[in-house]
Amino acid sequence: MKNIAIFVSGNGEAAERIVRLFNDGNRVHTSLVIVDDTAVELPGRLNAEGLETLHIPDADWHSRSGEVARLLKENEIRLIVLDNFDLAISDEIMEATQGEIVRVSSPEQAPREVVNALEAELRKPVEEIVVETPEEEEKTPESEWAEALNIRYTPPKVPNTPPDVPETPDSQNPQFQNNPQYQNNYGGESPRFWQNPYYQQSRRPENHENSEPMPSTWLIWSVLITVFCCFIPGIIAIIYSSQVSSRYYAGDIEGARRASRNAEIWIIVSFVLGVLSATLYLPFMLIG
Repeated sequence: MKNIAIFVSGNGEAAERIVRLFNDGNRVHTSLVIVDDTAVELPGRLNAEGLETLHIPDADWHSRSGEVARLLKENEIRLIVLDNFDLAISDEIMEATQGEIVRVSSPEQAPREVVNALEAELRKPVEEIVVETPEEEEKTPESEWAEALNIRYTPPKVPNTPPDVPETPDSQNPQFQNNPQYQNNYGGESPRFWQNPYYQQSRRPENHENSEPMPSTWLIWSVLITVFCCFIPGIIAIIYSSQVSSRYYAGDIEGARRASRNAEIWIIVSFVLGVLSATLYLPFMLIG
């Protein structure tokens, strides 16, 4: 944990930004905020963040430099941040933090300037850890910035670019030789996107090597039974039919079986209701 102190003059916008960004983490913490006569409204806002501040009038600044140096040592301050603070910094205060002082230029740049000022100290323990534990993964620039700003960083598990596609056609692959659609549409030459392993993976269910064939979708029967028999049960059959392939390719084999059985059941229900309605409708027509 690197403790910092902020000396504020003016509206204190940069100081508030630093406190809100860093104080929720465990790498950089604002332990002390000192304000002058022009920043007397800032303590009320920072107290809401759970941070106590110290107001030192401009006239008492030089006489209380010993008190400020003592507070810096007690809080183990490693860096003093000056937010529009123009009062002279005494040698006693400089010695209390080994001369580590940074003046921020704007609220937007303040966090980055604080990190840059602490960068040397933040990198030193990282280098020691690398020497002691060679097995540790190499740190990337993204992970170092995330560690400095206390932001959780997860390296991507999938490469940023897909692997290279083979230049030669897959004409000797039995998977394509025995595929009628491949033979009819592409004349024996494998289309480039079929060779892409991402495409091949997306066309197969999870654990496809040990999976069983896809259950019947009953989609054609569902459409026919909806048109010629009973409409509402037929629509339900179409819904279940459309779920068979989607669940199968998602790896839910059991769900695909259930959807296929339900589609078959509703086809039968629609057929029976259609036959009954036609049987009852014909006598009424003859009587009428």
